Amino acid sequence: MNRRAMLVALILVPFLSLQAQQARSTDEWKDFEFLFGEWTWVGGGKPGQGNGMSTFRPELDGTVLVRKTHLDYPATKERAAFGHDDLIYVYHDPQDNSLRAIFFDGEGHVIRYAVTVASSGNSIEFLSDAAPGGTRCRMTYARAGADSVTEKFEIAPPGKPNDFATYVEFMAKRVGR
Repeated sequence: MNRRAMLVALILVPFLSLQAQQARSTDEWKDFEFLFGEWTWVGGGKPGQGNGMSTFRPELDGTVLVRKTHLDYPATKERAAFGHDDLIYVYHDPQDNSLRAIFFDGEGHVIRYAVTVASSGNSIEFLSDAAPGGTRCRMTYARAGADSVTEKFEIAPPGKPNDFATYVEFMAKRVGR
């Protein structure tokens, strides 16, 4: 083997080993399987009645779960119609292997969550980190049937990190796997 080939091998072997260690089986996401697929959403709250579509699935060789959502809110007397798009990435934190998530939306919000699966396996809670002087969010998915779930998004005001009030609630029906 010439020097150049040996140098390339020395560089690639650790990378390939690291890549193999990071790949996760979808079995590691079995508690989330009731959320996998394509969904239609209908519900409402403070922004008004809305409806839309989302997908929730493992990506990047099972290393993350990704939820992509688009919701439409019709015009009201107080405001024009508008759309809402967001992404959530669920992952195992490399520091301690805890479940974490990060949320991004088209309005510039970024929310970091700790994720807890209920012992019954019928609900999953996303609880944002408590920040001094900021709001705190809680999003809960609950199984409502074989192909239906509910989502409740709650917000706690600054200085009251456990005083949650419902902001929006949605019912979703699975339309595809």
